[in-house]
Amino acid sequence: MPSFSHDHRDAAPRRRALARRATAATAALAAGALILTGCGSSTGEAGSGAATGVVNVVSPAQPESLDPQISTDSIMAEITLPVYETLVTVDSDLAVQPMLAESFERSEDGLEYTFMLRKGVKFQDGSDLDADDVVASMNRWDRVSIAAQEAFAGAEWTKVDDLTVTLTVPSASFLHLLYLSNVTTAYSAILPSEVIEKVGDNPIEDLADFIGTGPYKIASWDADQSIVIEKWDDYQPRAEASSGFAGAKEATLDQVIFSFVPDASTRSLGILSGQYDATTELPFDSLDQFTEDPNLVLGTYLVGPINLVYSDDPASLFSKVENRQAVNTALDRDPIMLGAVGSADLYDLVHHNMTREKEPIWNTEIGKADFNQHDVEKAKKMLADGGYTGQPVRLLANKDYTEAYNSAVVVAEQLKGLGMDVTLDAYEWGAFSEKWREQRDEWDLVVFPFSSEVDPTQTIGFLPGRAGYFDGPELQELLTRFRAAPTQEDASMIYDDMQTYIEKTRPMSRIGDAHNVYAAKKGLDLPWFSEHFVWWNAGWAKSS
Repeated sequence: MPSFSHDHRDAAPRRRALARRATAATAALAAGALILTGCGSSTGEAGSGAATGVVNVVSPAQPESLDPQISTDSIMAEITLPVYETLVTVDSDLAVQPMLAESFERSEDGLEYTFMLRKGVKFQDGSDLDADDVVASMNRWDRVSIAAQEAFAGAEWTKVDDLTVTLTVPSASFLHLLYLSNVTTAYSAILPSEVIEKVGDNPIEDLADFIGTGPYKIASWDADQSIVIEKWDDYQPRAEASSGFAGAKEATLDQVIFSFVPDASTRSLGILSGQYDATTELPFDSLDQFTEDPNLVLGTYLVGPINLVYSDDPASLFSKVENRQAVNTALDRDPIMLGAVGSADLYDLVHHNMTREKEPIWNTEIGKADFNQHDVEKAKKMLADGGYTGQPVRLLANKDYTEAYNSAVVVAEQLKGLGMDVTLDAYEWGAFSEKWREQRDEWDLVVFPFSSEVDPTQTIGFLPGRAGYFDGPELQELLTRFRAAPTQEDASMIYDDMQTYIEKTRPMSRIGDAHNVYAAKKGLDLPWFSEHFVWWNAGWAKSS
């Protein structure tokens, strides 16, 4: 019988039991790294990918963009992390380590960083990596990345010589290395300067322009069907042992095929039949058939927060804070999360903006006492005071991600219980993303799954241009003070004030943190770290 496994190297793993009707499979969730290890027999028994060096992984939806500096889709990072690299990254302990930099230094006053580049590194088009590429890449990232626009405002990147670059910042902040080493979404990928000259600040679209320095390169993109990355034979790895996203990388597979199948039942049949070798999302309502399959190995991982976000459109009912607070007061979060994931063992309720995995550095008691009140009568009175008289309410949801859609269904029913005239509008990813980002006058609330962010300013309520951003002097003073914190310890002390702002303004209601179950064929060695498969060290086990 397959089991759920985790990496025992993690400092504080949290064990989770996945409930089953008759028997129990062991589920374990590590706060840092999860490793899915093949425990099967021969490569010949592992499936079609075993003989050819190919792995076919199936996901619900393709990314909106593969531009690593712009896209905030988690599936983008899944696909591009083996393709692009950054100056620095993080190891399995989340410590900052050099990657394309040979080494780096920070001045005593924290106002200048010097990066010495590795010699002999090439891009996948055969050109040499040099300081011109780094300066062009980082200047573009400063402009187009949501995180960089704020954390690196006023920063200057300068070429010292062909293999040396300096970063000068107007004030010391813990955020600089934090975001330079963050490789989840909208990350600081180093690109050829020629590509940047061609595309400017627009998203990269042409297949020929997806050029990185990583062990895999993008081979094809068949829209809405698949994206293929293939081994790049001229990759130059670091000498250090592999750790997290740092150290040596080795492309042991010829190809990784990312297939996109929105329908959950079709994905399930594909995994069970052997058509696909791995999946990042199993349907919560049919886990038994996977845990009972002797050909599969399963594990759990944090998907991220599921939030209910309020439209900031002036015409929306929820432009009034009283109505936002009313809905927050009424929510009963346990039924919502049970509807989302099907088991109390596959979600956490966290009252503040950051995930439980980040609580060693981001934690607060603010808002805890009033979290998950489920006080319907109080909420009805608040709605009446906020001027609600039966107007239609439009709840936006995404059909492609099971936990988000299922939670939206329960939220809609709870809002109807408040006497609200609610319509649930569910769309596939492309249409959903456009409405969520660009058409906030066409919805009032949205249930949305978010990534686990590295700092609070990247969560709802603090993101300029995104729904739930209610600007004003109080917010700007808070953000300025937070970003000026010279050390992580200083920033952690300001987190109380940030959560106080959320409780007062209520740009969103935190519902819960969902955990997904992933699966792979036995015989497939598939490392896992920080919400992503580590494809550069993955491979089929050899026959014993």
